[in-house]
Amino acid sequence: MEHVLLGLLHEDSAPADAVLGAFGLTLAAGRSAVAAAVGASEHTSARQIPFTPRAKLVLEKSLQAAQRLQHTFIGPGHLLLGLLGEDQGVAADILARHGVDPEEAGHRVLAAIAAGGEVPLSEVMYSPRRDAVTGANARARELAEQLGQAQAAKDAALDAGDFAAATAMRARERALIAERDRLITELRPGGQTPPPAPSPE
Repeated sequence: MEHVLLGLLHEDSAPADAVLGAFGLTLAAGRSAVAAAVGASEHTSARQIPFTPRAKLVLEKSLQAAQRLQHTFIGPGHLLLGLLGEDQGVAADILARHGVDPEEAGHRVLAAIAAGGEVPLSEVMYSPRRDAVTGANARARELAEQLGQAQAAKDAALDAGDFAAATAMRARERALIAERDRLITELRPGGQTPPPAPSPE
C-alpha cells in the first residue's frame, strides 16, 4: 500500500495530501521512506502489477468509508481513510514514523470532506481549485522543511544550554504550525478550522 500512500501525497490529491502534509509527511519524504523500506530497485512490469490482499482490504475500507458518507464515488480522502485503518505494512510504518495519528488524521479528513474538499478521482486534474491547491501545497512543503529546521535548531540550542535560543526556536515552531493550519483552512471551501495540531515540546 506504499504506492497508494505516494499517490495520496501528490499535490493534486486534496484533501489527503494536505492532511498528511500537516503532519510533515511530504511526497519527497514519502519517496525516501518507501525507497528505504522496500528498495529502489524492486520494480514490477506495469502490465503485471497485482493487487495484494492488503491493498484489496484498503480499497474495501475506502469503499465502505464512501458508502458511510453516502458518496457515489471514491476520492483521495476515502482512500486515505482506508489506509489509516491499516496498522501493518510499509505504509502504516511510514505513517507511524512521521507521527501521523490515525484518529486525528481521520478527523481531519472527515472535516475536509464535510467542508466540500473531496471530489471524485476522475475530476481531480480538472478541478478549478487546482492552481490554488498546487500553490498552497508548495507552501506546505516549505513550511514542513522550515519546521524541521526550527525543531533541529531548538534541540541543538537545548543541548548547548542556550535556553534563550531554544525559546526563540520554540516560538518559531508555533508560528510555523499556526501558518500551516491556516493554509489547511484556506484549502477548504467554507474555511473550517482543523483540529489543533500537537504543540511542540
